[in-house]
Amino acid sequence: MKIVQVLLFVLLGGLSSVHGQSDEDCFICHDDPELDAEKAGRKVSRYIRPDALKNSVHEQIECASCHFDAAVEDYPHPENLSPVDCGMCHDEAMVEFNKGIHGIAFKRNDKNSPTCKDCHGTHQILRSADPRSKTYKMNIPLLCGRCHQEGAPVANNYNISEHNIIENYSQGIHGKGLFKSGLMVTATCNNCHGNHLILPHTNLNSTTSPRNIAKTCMQCHVRIEDVHLKIINKELWEKKPGAIPACTDCHPPHKVELKNILETISDKTCLNCHEQEDVHKTVGDSMVSLMVDVNELASSSHNNITCVKCHSDVTANLKRPCESAGKVDCSNCHAEEADIYFSSGHGQAYFAKDENAPYCTDCHGTHLVKYKADESSLVFRSSIPELCGNCHRKDGRAANGGIALKESNALADYSTSVHGKSLQEKGLLSVAVCIDCHTAHAELKESDPRSSVYPANLAATCGRCHKGIYDEYRESDHAYHETKDKMEFPTCETCHTAHHISEVHQDKFMAEITAQCGKCHEQLAETYLETYHGKVYQLGYLQAARCSDCHGAHNILRMDNPNSMIGPRNIVQTCRKCHVDANMKFTGYLTHATHYNRSKFPWLYYTFWVMTSLLLSVFAFFGLHTLLWLPRSVGVMLKNRKHAKIEGKQVYVRRFTQSQRITHICVIITFILLALTGMMLKFAYMEWAKFLARLIGGAFVAGIIHRFAAIATFGYFIYHLVSLIQTKKEKGQSFRSFIFNPDSLMFNKQDVKDFWASIKWFTGIGPKPSYGRWTYWEKFDYFAVFWGVVVIGSTGLMLWFPEFFTQIFPGWLINVAQIIHSDEALLAVGFIFTIHFFNTHLRPESFPMDTVIFTGHVSLKEFKAVRPREFEELKSSGKLEEYMVEKEFSAHKMKWIRIFGFTALFTGIVLVILITFSMFFH
Repeated sequence: MKIVQVLLFVLLGGLSSVHGQSDEDCFICHDDPELDAEKAGRKVSRYIRPDALKNSVHEQIECASCHFDAAVEDYPHPENLSPVDCGMCHDEAMVEFNKGIHGIAFKRNDKNSPTCKDCHGTHQILRSADPRSKTYKMNIPLLCGRCHQEGAPVANNYNISEHNIIENYSQGIHGKGLFKSGLMVTATCNNCHGNHLILPHTNLNSTTSPRNIAKTCMQCHVRIEDVHLKIINKELWEKKPGAIPACTDCHPPHKVELKNILETISDKTCLNCHEQEDVHKTVGDSMVSLMVDVNELASSSHNNITCVKCHSDVTANLKRPCESAGKVDCSNCHAEEADIYFSSGHGQAYFAKDENAPYCTDCHGTHLVKYKADESSLVFRSSIPELCGNCHRKDGRAANGGIALKESNALADYSTSVHGKSLQEKGLLSVAVCIDCHTAHAELKESDPRSSVYPANLAATCGRCHKGIYDEYRESDHAYHETKDKMEFPTCETCHTAHHISEVHQDKFMAEITAQCGKCHEQLAETYLETYHGKVYQLGYLQAARCSDCHGAHNILRMDNPNSMIGPRNIVQTCRKCHVDANMKFTGYLTHATHYNRSKFPWLYYTFWVMTSLLLSVFAFFGLHTLLWLPRSVGVMLKNRKHAKIEGKQVYVRRFTQSQRITHICVIITFILLALTGMMLKFAYMEWAKFLARLIGGAFVAGIIHRFAAIATFGYFIYHLVSLIQTKKEKGQSFRSFIFNPDSLMFNKQDVKDFWASIKWFTGIGPKPSYGRWTYWEKFDYFAVFWGVVVIGSTGLMLWFPEFFTQIFPGWLINVAQIIHSDEALLAVGFIFTIHFFNTHLRPESFPMDTVIFTGHVSLKEFKAVRPREFEELKSSGKLEEYMVEKEFSAHKMKWIRIFGFTALFTGIVLVILITFSMFFH
């Protein structure tokens, strides 16, 4: 190694020569005592004495060999040079330093961490054999003591179990041998702790850990077995650490004495004071009891261990030996657990003197330490959540520690989870508790790669209980693995949360599935919510197919994987879980299709825009028609107000038969039911839709109502067709003459004339038209019902029986049917509850309601004014008398007519307002 270092020095020296850099060049500036620079806000001298390297081990090394970035061709070199990297030459020492506690502290930029120059110096580095060297044997305790003495920053800022190290060392047999007798063979700090690989005694690899301490001591103290026959069983020596005392159990570190404290101080000595109830100490303004209950000791798992075995830092020659005792160091026996603990978040916080950090005694107790299998133990399995919850709860020590924890009230969250309920309500000890997920001693933050809950490790942690699920997850496309583009993969916590874990078959979890998948698959989740499955799911129908029903819960695979649930091989069976008669064509239904993508789904795109164009054109046309009509309607209303209302009997003209009136009432009821349940589904994302669904008993009940109303609609539609055929037969007319006679509801030339005359009247350039039996807008209303029943009905049947229709048609036609059914229904609802309502009821002259459709009769006076052409035709034909009747409608009957009518009007208007808000303001 030394040969390599020499060669490296020569090489670096040669490199500096290439640049023409020499020590003389450096001293042109650096021999000036007034040369300084500003660093961290203060002035630092850059003066180097000319003899700085004299007698140094680096005397033959040129400046640029260490300060390589100072070797520049043009002066001056940069103001701030990189720190010298001693590891370029002393690579083995640097590797050990970096592994040790000093190097780890240096890496995290700990201001108290030592560097090479702190121990070896900067320029005047002397060999360790030189008495002037900092690392000379006699100087080692003083060198280490600069940091490790009472009052020094290290002692003040970190929880180091040993205190008064230098004082104790000086008073011990080793210190006396060194300082009083000048024995160079006596042990100094580096003999026990090492030179560069310095580890805390809680680390199992440390030279001072209980399992290694004997080996360390035996560097000087050979044949220990022979001189400790009373204590050591040669069978166990160094084979089972902790089964027999380690050197430090009897000879406390740093103040090693010839006396054995185990033999000198008995438990009786301790209990002489500590058995008294009034024994205490004062901490600040508080009195802390120091009484030890003998009964607790007898019941403890430590009942065979003497006091000084744990309180090993007592001093035998003091009147009160425990006066020098500090906090118990459990690592003397529990070395492995201590090693894990001090590398954990808890241990690191304790080492940094965080007052909220838990120590061994916080979890296991002090004197009454019981085995974890004991039901009364603090660490018994069922007690773990409450134990951890002492800190990890709202306003607990963990929350008050100033550390940003992901879970602030873990105990409360766990208690409501499936794990917590199983433990508390059923007493299942096999259920997961805190230590199963976070381990008993190696608790680390989720962001730490060593943590058991780190994303890459979490599945394996959960898999210790959920083995079958873990195996499925590991083979799925969701399995966590590192990628170059740092893609995020879901873990158990992504879907199930950390502590709120709910029963997977309960409503709460079922209702969250799509939202959970949508965190990553946002676009797919949005398109799913546009499907029938997604809409009823939003309305709370949890039996609807969700992501996991089609893709699987944990065995999620891409479609091109032969084992995928949605692959060609398995897709039919997947659909048959709900649709038992599903076939291959049925699977052509586009579950995540959207009409926005013209290139991928052209049929859906063009269907949507055709329906949208139809809807817009109808509303634009009749909306303008209504706006033009409104001023004229107001004028008629004002004119009618001048005439007093006639009470009692009066002459009426019959316009509708009883059969027609009953049919229309059926139309009103079924249409409102269809509109409410249909629009509830169309706007399932709105709160009002969800409220209505809950009000009537849920989406399932809404579906039953919708289908019942649809069957009733088909019923009255068929009845109306039959009645038309019957009327045709009674009149003895051909189909042509029946359909196209002047009094039929079929459009004719007169309707065109009436329309044009109406526009002239609306705009003030012509008189009011003389309307006949049926106006052009009434005919439009009539045929809109025909059109709606055929279009909405046929597409509704396809949606109701998709398995049957996909035996004939491709599956994507179901998507087309859904768009047509949905948009045509929106057109029908919007038209009936706005345009139709205005034409018949909300026109100022008819406001608030025209009751003719319920009574079947219109007053003769109104008949003459509204339908003058029909009046003249009936009069001239002599048929007027057939339609005229003198009668009076009872107040009771009119009351119920108005209640029914106003209910229908109110329902329709409110629904239109809700639809408008949903479409334009959401």
